[in-house]
Amino acid sequence: MMQTVSDQVAERLRAQIAGGALAPGETLPAERRLAEQLGVSRGSLRAGIAQLQAEGLLEARHGSGTRVCADLDRAPLDWLSWVLASEDLAPEEAMLVVRQLVGLRRVVVLHILDEALRVMSSDHVARLEALVTHQAQCLDQPDEYEAQERSIERLFIEIAANRVVPLLNESVRRCFAARPEVVRAFMGPLEQHHQANQALLEAVRLAVHEPASRDEVLSMIAEALTAFERAGLERVRKELLS
Repeated sequence: MMQTVSDQVAERLRAQIAGGALAPGETLPAERRLAEQLGVSRGSLRAGIAQLQAEGLLEARHGSGTRVCADLDRAPLDWLSWVLASEDLAPEEAMLVVRQLVGLRRVVVLHILDEALRVMSSDHVARLEALVTHQAQCLDQPDEYEAQERSIERLFIEIAANRVVPLLNESVRRCFAARPEVVRAFMGPLEQHHQANQALLEAVRLAVHEPASRDEVLSMIAEALTAFERAGLERVRKELLS
């Protein structure tokens, strides 16, 4: 979908905030001057600024103009996607953000798995098996493979019937999408990644067929996930800091 002029204004201002050209607490230039700098009408400028106000990045103060919010830590999680995409972000800072996002993702994943395993049926296992089998056919198609990975995530969320996690999960996904090279490095060779998904399928099958093993299975999955993250973050570190 084609961007409107106001969307372009918002995007350019976001990039300036993410890159530090507009610092927290800094007041934007006067409306007329800023519109001239960006080459847009004042109406489009106002609409773009309104978007960033709604996102919690800008705030208007009566009599003192519009300024960047002094506390960007209160901005939405999606803001991190702009921070990660900024060319001015130091590799060490990018690595810190990725590490913290991975930690958040782990908490979400294990919570959803815990909820899903409590109610999973043989039919659910069959659906998971079909997705994992189809994913195996996409090992030479990274984009399609990642699409199938999202389908697997959505299946677990659906089974868990969790209404909050889909929003959080999508925000985390968009943050990672800002740096596709980081995503690929974190996932590692797709053949190995898929072997991990096959192991997950077997663990889920065991938990469903032998409910008494559920806690043990969840613990095994947590250990495997931690090991996978450790290796993935090392690949990301080499990607970012090389």
